Amino acid sequence: MNAVIIMLVLGICIGVAVGSGIMFRIQRKMRTRELERIVHLTEDIKNGKRIRASAPGEELLLSRIELDLVRVQEILEGRKSEAEKSRNEIQKLISEIAHQMRTPLTNIETYTEIIREEAGNDGQMDVYLSALEESERKLDFLVESFVKMSRLEQHVIQIRKERADLVKTVRDALGQVQSRAERKNICFDIHFPEQAVCSHDANWLGEAVYNMLDNGVKYSSPGGRIDVSVSVNDMFYKIRVRDYGIGIDAGEESMIFRRFYRGKRVTGQEGFGIGLYLAREIVNLHGGFMLARRMEQGLLMEINLPV
Repeated sequence: MNAVIIMLVLGICIGVAVGSGIMFRIQRKMRTRELERIVHLTEDIKNGKRIRASAPGEELLLSRIELDLVRVQEILEGRKSEAEKSRNEIQKLISEIAHQMRTPLTNIETYTEIIREEAGNDGQMDVYLSALEESERKLDFLVESFVKMSRLEQHVIQIRKERADLVKTVRDALGQVQSRAERKNICFDIHFPEQAVCSHDANWLGEAVYNMLDNGVKYSSPGGRIDVSVSVNDMFYKIRVRDYGIGIDAGEESMIFRRFYRGKRVTGQEGFGIGLYLAREIVNLHGGFMLARRMEQGLLMEINLPV
């Protein structure tokens, strides 16, 4: 009798253990599937895909998490939509202000020329007029930069790529910045191949290269040197501008490409923090990318265009 009872108790224990093990494995598989479902939902949110709850009526933890993720996505989409709307409105405002400023700037330039002709050899008046012309030049540069920035961001300007010599594009940009470099007695150390033919918009890419060169001249000390090179490898055409100026602080390598950002080391140098931003936008529209590297002295800027 005792043996039967023992066997019965053992059988019950074994049955409970086996049943518990089976239930544990079933629940583990269920939890794994639920976690995989949550991972897929979060991946869809990150990739911008619309999600929905699979079982909205069930009072399960997974259903509650799914509903919460759907609400989070709706909130994020709403905020993104508001941010894009606000950004577009700011772009339109900047563009409108820039266009409205063009006419009075033209008038200032015209009347300044008239006053200069009337003033003759008046030395004091010449000082005042030179200051006025310099202010007009800065305003004109800022307005034109705003117009370019707005058109690029709103995709009004289209990049028209044609096969052309990249070396010529860089040389043309060098010619535009040469006079400023000469005033600071800055020399260029140039390393160009005989030719580097690639598909690009010479006008707009030239603008990007000019902005890089202008940046190098602006932040170099008088009597300094700027290295400029064009090269090509299996993947990229590379345009490099390396100066030996004030450089940037650690962590600013990507920040200097932001709109209106100026480096922490900038003191009395002129500028609005637009040039490198425009350069990066232009290069991005060419399918390439820009890099900035801190050097022991100065800064290395690099444009990479796909071969």
